[in-house]
Amino acid sequence: MRITDTETQIFEDSVDNWVLEALTRGVRTFDQLVASLPGVYPSLALNSLRRLASTKQISTSVLANAFKPAKPKPQLPSYSCHQIPLPIPHPLDYDWRFSDAAVKHLLKECAKVTQTDDTIVLLGTPSLLRMGIKEPYLRHLVLLEASQTITDSLAQAVPKAQVIRCDVMREPLPSLTASAVVLDPPWYLEHIQSFLWTACQLCLLGGHILISMPPVGTRPGMKEEWAKILDWAQQLGLTLVKLEQSALSYTTPPFELNVLRAEGLNAVSREWRHGDLAVFSRSHQTQIPRPTVPSLEDEWTEEVLLGVRIRVRQPNILDFADPSLISLVPGDVLQSVSRRDSRRQLADVWTSGNRIFACQGRGVLLQILRALSEGRSPYEAVAVCLKRPLNLNETKQVSHAANQIVNIVSTEQKENLLFGEQRNNTRLSLTAS
Repeated sequence: MRITDTETQIFEDSVDNWVLEALTRGVRTFDQLVASLPGVYPSLALNSLRRLASTKQISTSVLANAFKPAKPKPQLPSYSCHQIPLPIPHPLDYDWRFSDAAVKHLLKECAKVTQTDDTIVLLGTPSLLRMGIKEPYLRHLVLLEASQTITDSLAQAVPKAQVIRCDVMREPLPSLTASAVVLDPPWYLEHIQSFLWTACQLCLLGGHILISMPPVGTRPGMKEEWAKILDWAQQLGLTLVKLEQSALSYTTPPFELNVLRAEGLNAVSREWRHGDLAVFSRSHQTQIPRPTVPSLEDEWTEEVLLGVRIRVRQPNILDFADPSLISLVPGDVLQSVSRRDSRRQLADVWTSGNRIFACQGRGVLLQILRALSEGRSPYEAVAVCLKRPLNLNETKQVSHAANQIVNIVSTEQKENLLFGEQRNNTRLSLTAS
């Protein structure tokens, strides 16, 4: 959906009103302000403070508070206690994960609408499967997940868990019938509609569908989008049972933390983002064709180095080209998590820390990544792939790119430790030929 200038202005006016109302209620810190707003992104809240300060509707001291670091919390992030670690989220997957509190709330809500030993299908919500395994949960949980990295990780950690790799928007669905389906689609209209259609194919009549929805302050036009989603749900034979606003908190992934830090926003809670919980019942059967979802823009190949996920766009290696990483943005961190950012199209290499780069020799770079992940010599790996020795200049370029990767992995390992999923403190080292 294209957002018009009029919609943007109406949205900014709404944000300004929400901010003024919050300040009138006594909210003073930026952390509290963001938490009080209906899903407004922190940088948009900051822009609102700037507008209000420029028109003297608020004191400049309120704006200054936005840049003060948040007070340290006495406890570590809730993810740090998990015995079943999940791969670090990658921004290309639109992967935000529920907080432990949200997971517990969803499992409790599922228990209310199901019976012992009923099947509950989870669409793109691996954190629910993990907690359902860790804590005795008298339901049969089945996870459908598009990410091969996540399904492989879970299969290795908990072989008995039922995990199915499936892109539920495009691929054939497995033969399953569930009393409840929980879904957390990317917060875009076509994704939400596609996930709801899939949920209906898997949910029994009389069953329930629980979905996390973007709050009204997520972006311009959300009221209109919600109306379209409700209309689509009715076409699918769904009846809205209840809507709990801001009921589901998320833990900010490393890639979004890096975006906020790059914008100078350190005074933001790790669980600032909230989704609305919509619960539908599948009240009657309909025959609605599967919605057409745009094909993936590009193909990416992923390699994981000590927990850091690095993707390379459409790599090929017909001949040698310089594999060095070329900076695209200041500091290398893309200061956005929105798919509408035009700079996304420039990226040839994308890390789980939201660092993006251009790269001429993507195929050569992929060989370097694979060699480093396996503890092999990157020089030998590239030479074997090219079926010839490298000359001196090519060797220098491979060495430069490999060192760039080692430095990035070292940096993002430290960032991932704060997220709590990363357990490996091993350092990468180059293996010379």
